[in-house]
Amino acid sequence: MISNLIKKYKNISVLMLLPVVLFACDSQTIYNESFDLPNETWAEDDTLETTFEVTDTLHYHNLWLNTRLTETYPFANIYFKVILKGPNNLSKNEIMNFDVADKAGKWLGKGTGDFHSYNFPIYNELSLKKRGKYTLKIVQYMRTESLQGIHDRGVKINLGREIF
Repeated sequence: MISNLIKKYKNISVLMLLPVVLFACDSQTIYNESFDLPNETWAEDDTLETTFEVTDTLHYHNLWLNTRLTETYPFANIYFKVILKGPNNLSKNEIMNFDVADKAGKWLGKGTGDFHSYNFPIYNELSLKKRGKYTLKIVQYMRTESLQGIHDRGVKINLGREIF
């Protein structure tokens, strides 16, 4: 009798968790990876490089740089050099600037205490018209050899709205 009761509750537990697991998976995300930085330092010659496959050319793509800064980050903004290469000689090369603190020094990212998380939009609704492999390179561009106070960095790429 007790074993039947345990089996019954296990089945109910599985059924209750199934929607959580299904909805937690983001079917629109095609790449999402993050890397810790040794000594919370991003060296100027350390390139964050990601290769991803585009198979859906009927949707826009959104590319994000995700990072967590610590209280030791010394600036109110951050510059990145972003290079995107892809099929048919696609080459985009841009310098991007993002604020991380307001004029009073209050962090703009999510979180409190030692870590502040940021999701910087590198490209929003980018039309990638050719299938194939693309390479995204991101370099810190703050004119300092070692940028202190960056705990980790990563890239997230997801599908946006449909291209009409």
